[in-house]
Amino acid sequence: MTRSQCRRISLALAVAFAAAGCGHRAPAAAPSAQIAALMPPTSPAPGPEYRIQLGDELHVRFLYQPDMNEQVPVRPDGRISLASTGEIEVVGKTPREVEAEVVEKSSAHLRDPEVTVVVTKLGEQRVYVGGEVTRPGYVALRPDMTPLQAVLQTGGFTRRAKLDSVMLMTPQPDGKFSAARLDMEQVVAAGVPERVRLHPNDVVYVPPTWIANMDDVVDQWVRGLIPTLPRVGASASVTQ
Repeated sequence: MTRSQCRRISLALAVAFAAAGCGHRAPAAAPSAQIAALMPPTSPAPGPEYRIQLGDELHVRFLYQPDMNEQVPVRPDGRISLASTGEIEVVGKTPREVEAEVVEKSSAHLRDPEVTVVVTKLGEQRVYVGGEVTRPGYVALRPDMTPLQAVLQTGGFTRRAKLDSVMLMTPQPDGKFSAARLDMEQVVAAGVPERVRLHPNDVVYVPPTWIANMDDVVDQWVRGLIPTLPRVGASASVTQ
């Protein structure tokens, strides 16, 4: 706290106590409230450290060996390649973790390296939608995107889609995935609002139904051999 702030707080205390001693005057604000108003604002708690994503660009800077500095993109396999270290897996790690790994690997031929890793460009955030959708593949992630919105970006569900068993897989910091089952049937058929929002690198997988697979087998192979066979689901029955 500066000397000027200390003088202002002392003056506020003196005025507050003087006002408290006078009769029939409007009550003064509590001294604690006046002091709090003069105190510098506190900084908010820091959020979680950023974790490197696919498509990011990194500036790897060596303090004492500037000729080793490099600006490198994060490749689709999640790695970067440095002259000082070779290939390093970086996706899912924080810049501090990458710094420590670069220091460890470059120490074999550099003396006391001090390394700073700065994310200079953020890659496009994406989710992957696969399985029984029209065009499986990556979708650009928009703020508050839901699984259904992502599926619609791929052209929607195919007729084989098992809507009540859609799988949402979310990557974890340790490289593994957590999985959850989504009932998209009630979203599509009954208009139940979606509560799930997608995050970067999520995977939405739409599985096929067993009966639908049998339909494909019948339509593609059996029907060509027996043209009079009725359409499955119309007048024929399939037992699961």
